[in-house]
Amino acid sequence: MKKMFPLGCAGLGIQNSSKERPVSLNETTILEQFEMLKAAEVFDFLDRIPLEDSQIDAYIKASQKTNIPIYSGCGLYVIGKDEEAFKQDINRSAAVGAKFHNMMIWAKHADGHYVTNEEVAKTYIDFYTYAQSKGLTVTLECHVDNWSEDYRRVIPVADLIEKEGVPFEFAMDYSHCIFKIENEIELAVSQMRDDPEAIRKLDPFNNDSFADDWLNRNLVTWGQIRPAVPNNPVNWLAFETGPYNGLGTNRPGRGIQYPFNQPTEGEWHTDFWHAYKLAPTKEVIRKIIDSYLNNPNSKVQLMTVDNINLESYGLNWKYNMFADSCSVAHYIREIYEERLAIFMAKQNSTDTLQRESA
Repeated sequence: MKKMFPLGCAGLGIQNSSKERPVSLNETTILEQFEMLKAAEVFDFLDRIPLEDSQIDAYIKASQKTNIPIYSGCGLYVIGKDEEAFKQDINRSAAVGAKFHNMMIWAKHADGHYVTNEEVAKTYIDFYTYAQSKGLTVTLECHVDNWSEDYRRVIPVADLIEKEGVPFEFAMDYSHCIFKIENEIELAVSQMRDDPEAIRKLDPFNNDSFADDWLNRNLVTWGQIRPAVPNNPVNWLAFETGPYNGLGTNRPGRGIQYPFNQPTEGEWHTDFWHAYKLAPTKEVIRKIIDSYLNNPNSKVQLMTVDNINLESYGLNWKYNMFADSCSVAHYIREIYEERLAIFMAKQNSTDTLQRESA
């Protein structure tokens, strides 16, 4: 029986927010985050690293006190500017015992041009080499405002990296694909508006979606799960600016998060919530689990629930964001048990047929 991969929670989502205390950029203390994870009894680790060297001891002590490990973290980097910042993040990650670090590469270079596939590949190889020397594995992610917001670029970049003999490790956060479905402006940002085939491949219910491409190629090391829906409502409670000038400045958050449970009146910015719209998110969870179970060489090594408190996500919402994350985690564990039972039943049936035909 194949043991489930470790399941973690993004530190930016650990807030017992409410109508009285909306989701905020002011976070709970480090120890409180660990204690909330321990009390929830559904997560295996914290997905968060110290932002400053001065926080390292607090992270280590909180981890030891609660017996909740720090397994992963992430950082956002601008090529040509943040190479040293990346090394500092890796050093802090190693200091607290993390094993994985997700790097988001900003769409624009420090000098203002949009980064090329070759620049991304070279940066990944340099970063991968440094991280390996410290005992960590790095991943690249499909993410808005990054080079990979045109999701057609992922496999060409993987090809460039693997051509150099370096493994391509991928963090698949498919919420960044799902929210674009049926949204012409977001499709245009991804340079896909005139590419019907690429638009079709966003839908995870197609058996040749981008998710299928990446899983079938065995690129996915890290499954990042954030509830999102097609044409996701924008976040009218927070405003932001990004690297794609056509979207404008001081605009509503792009809307890449959706409550997993129905909000009560006044907890959310949108009048109508529909459970059925979460079907694509649930399909991605199923596909990651099935790939993990059916491929004996699957690279999937961890999964995280990624509700977070930033502008395009849950900032200023008045629901309990951490409770929502716990609901997602319980769902993942339930679906894993279901898919494992199906996998084992099929395997037993195959074994029986083989014995009978021998």
